[in-house]
Amino acid sequence: MSTAPLTSNEKIDVCRGLFAFLVVIAHGVDVAWTIHPHAPLAMSHRVHDLWLYVVAAGTYWVIGFFVISGYCIQLSVERQIRDGRFPIKTYLAARLTRILPLYYVALGSAVVFECLMAPARPDCWPHGLELNTLAAQLFVVQNLYQTFGSFAPSWSITNEMFYYLFYGAVVVVALKRGVRPTTLGMVVCLVAAAAFESVYFTYFRSNAFIRSPGLLFGLGVIWFQGAMVAEYRGRLRSNASARFASRLWPAVLLTAVALWYLHAIHIQVLYLILGAAFSLMLMRFAIADAPGAVAPDRGAVGALIRASGLASYPTYLFHGPFVMWLGSMMIRLNLVPNDWRITWLTLSAAGIGSGLILGFVAERPIMAWRVGFLKRLKAESAPRAVGSPSPSSSPILGIQQ
Repeated sequence: MSTAPLTSNEKIDVCRGLFAFLVVIAHGVDVAWTIHPHAPLAMSHRVHDLWLYVVAAGTYWVIGFFVISGYCIQLSVERQIRDGRFPIKTYLAARLTRILPLYYVALGSAVVFECLMAPARPDCWPHGLELNTLAAQLFVVQNLYQTFGSFAPSWSITNEMFYYLFYGAVVVVALKRGVRPTTLGMVVCLVAAAAFESVYFTYFRSNAFIRSPGLLFGLGVIWFQGAMVAEYRGRLRSNASARFASRLWPAVLLTAVALWYLHAIHIQVLYLILGAAFSLMLMRFAIADAPGAVAPDRGAVGALIRASGLASYPTYLFHGPFVMWLGSMMIRLNLVPNDWRITWLTLSAAGIGSGLILGFVAERPIMAWRVGFLKRLKAESAPRAVGSPSPSSSPILGIQQ
């Protein structure tokens, strides 16, 4: 087994899994407190806030996901651009097949779990149990409306879908104009977020038509921070100031948590500080990574890292309905422990464990299908010289493409 330092890709896989597990732990507190409503009332103010603003604050890790997403998508875009041309069809196919198949499976399971838990539903994530909300989820615009009951963790998928589509359009325009796509995307997000916020606070206070789109573009600024780290990673490795700043990412993250715990900052300021922290984290990963580094065989450790990455998306998508249903069953079967922390640990372990299992039984086969689908799509869309064999008659050509 190799003892070489982890590559940046391996570190990102670890973070993706860890962030998803921490979101489950955070939501486990929310559900446990609805099952034990007197538990938070018995706590001191400081202890209550420690649980609520530190342990139960899944927002921290969702912001981390946005930054990592921007970083990874930029790397993908760089690999697809050839001779100043960007295959938008292939890009969109890659993005949609990455997010939608498991998303719709999870949405279907959410509907089933909501029906199963109806007789004794924990009073958590109560909104959205109606057809309009379900329709919003079907078209992946739920963040502009509201989420379907216990599928509430999917709110960020609206953002991801928007950033995928938006950045594809930005890359096409930027290449034609001769500007950097990350810069253009960042500028558009900054201007749009400022415009929506100005309208909201001065003219028209609409959450659906003004505030939600404003938040969408505002978090887009954070998404593009990750993309810019990816684009400038080569320069960052040779920049002494960047190397020093990247070492500060844990301190910046802890500062954000402390300020939120002390009620010293507004939620939008928290987002910005968290975005800076996770951008610095990715800078650190990129700086410490040798260009073109390939992960060696790490044996069991490598398998655990891969399992963490595989479990990330299904854990995030499925845990809300599953944990809520499990809480409902505890209530119906009179199995609620006296100590709320046992309920919390049980729900958290079940959510994480189910995500690890789904990583293998759901995410892995979907990703295997996706690899084959995209390989065929690229082979079909690749330009061929006159007289060259078609991909269908030349398996080797298909593999090379």
